[in-house]
Amino acid sequence: LATSGGGQAHVKGCCQRAPEVSMADVPSGGPSPFAQTRTETEKKQIAAALGLLQRLPPKDLEANIQTFTKIAPHLEQTLEPYVSRPLQVKRDSEQNRYFVACECNCDGGSHRSPWSGKYFPAPAGGDAEEEKLARPSERLRILEESFNEVFDAYKTGYYEGGVSSVYLWDMDEGFGGAFLIHKELPVIPSTNSGVWDAIHVVEVRESASQTNLTEYMLTTSVRTYLQVVDASKSDTSLDAWVTRTVESRSSRGKKAMGDDIHLLHIGRMIEEMEISIRQSLDSVYVAKQREVLHSCRLPEDPDEDDGVSGAAKAGAENVPNAAEAAAAAAASSPTKEQEN
Repeated sequence: LATSGGGQAHVKGCCQRAPEVSMADVPSGGPSPFAQTRTETEKKQIAAALGLLQRLPPKDLEANIQTFTKIAPHLEQTLEPYVSRPLQVKRDSEQNRYFVACECNCDGGSHRSPWSGKYFPAPAGGDAEEEKLARPSERLRILEESFNEVFDAYKTGYYEGGVSSVYLWDMDEGFGGAFLIHKELPVIPSTNSGVWDAIHVVEVRESASQTNLTEYMLTTSVRTYLQVVDASKSDTSLDAWVTRTVESRSSRGKKAMGDDIHLLHIGRMIEEMEISIRQSLDSVYVAKQREVLHSCRLPEDPDEDDGVSGAAKAGAENVPNAAEAAAAAAASSPTKEQEN
């Protein structure tokens, strides 16, 4: 199951996956660092590759991109602005804490930790080389530290575990940020594997002419994969990628709160977006998969009175288990709704 809803905005070339793309959507050149003068053949290849990625299982993303690269080597670079790679986890040895590694905090082959602000693994050139790597401004670094502490508490309350990280970067008018959560399913009976990746990319536009008005654009991508195996019955897997975008405005008014207003507003947007996506996964996608499994029939099984095969019934029985396991991986609320 894969779906993409709403528009998208590519921010800092990271943490994004494109919606349905046609030839008209593929840029032929421009200010983007990835944009080059492309031939019609290359544009067709990009559109075709993005169309295939929309229909192939998200869990096979890396393998599919490698296959595309063998056919058209330029796709390794040209697909990067449109495709989100799976999140990885690294350890900050200085602070003894784990952080999420992705394109947003990568520079020079190393990843910057939001806890210590240092890159891991350390660059070969030592501290002098590390100083040359990308870092947010002093103001954003202070705000980044606050975001990480609050987002870590949010992750603990809603997900009861996992790894979270927040990265900020400067823009011409305002700043951008990536709020990331990676949760792997704990080992439980009859479950092989499961992962929940939540990627929230925020663009904050602070107008120089209207100092009290701030515009926010949030693009959220959630990727979940779950495989439930029962050797005596069937093998059921759920693989979904949902992308949505929302915009909002905030007026500081007379009671200005400094940068804390960003913490409150962005936090509320992310919370509401995640609740909406979790409800959609449960009420639409899991429900649809259950309906499809219940409709499966095997004509060579005449003993079934209702025409539903034993394998289909077993698969249908596994879907609620898959939903429960997914809820365990990403708890839908601090009140532990996954027990329902």
